[in-house]
Amino acid sequence: MNEEEKKDLEEKQLHNHKKVKTIFKIIGPIVIVAGLVFAIIGFADFISSASNFEQPTKFWCLFIGLPAMAFGGMFTLAGFRKEIMRYNMHETTPVFNEAGKQIQPGISAISNAVKNSDAPICPVCGSLNDKDSAFCKKCGAALSKTCPHCGASLDADANFCDKCGKKLSDEQKI
Repeated sequence: MNEEEKKDLEEKQLHNHKKVKTIFKIIGPIVIVAGLVFAIIGFADFISSASNFEQPTKFWCLFIGLPAMAFGGMFTLAGFRKEIMRYNMHETTPVFNEAGKQIQPGISAISNAVKNSDAPICPVCGSLNDKDSAFCKKCGAALSKTCPHCGASLDADANFCDKCGKKLSDEQKI
């Protein structure tokens, strides 16, 4: 199937889909109203016969009316699904936008704290230390070391130098 045939098929399917939706939009309310009429007849007969202590004769109308109302509602919902979903989208989007505006300062503060945090974390115990600390305030482990190959300052848990790329020997590790 070439591209033109695929496009024609998609257009035909879209046309059929719109036709079915239109049918649902028309038939749904009609079935609801018909079901409502049958339900009213059935309820009215039941109530009037109960008040007269007689057997109801049109009670069967309820067995047609109530399911007809349900099916009519389903047809109507299917016909108007796109419109209902678009309405819901326009109702919920402002709520999400408002919530986003309210939590934005908190998220920005967290983001800036993470981005601007130069405080070293101890590779041994994981505690956060002051920015200019050379040793961990909790366990005393070194927080940095110097590369023996190029003299660059490295994190204490580095296995390779991030300046020259050379592997650090085991005695140079903590």
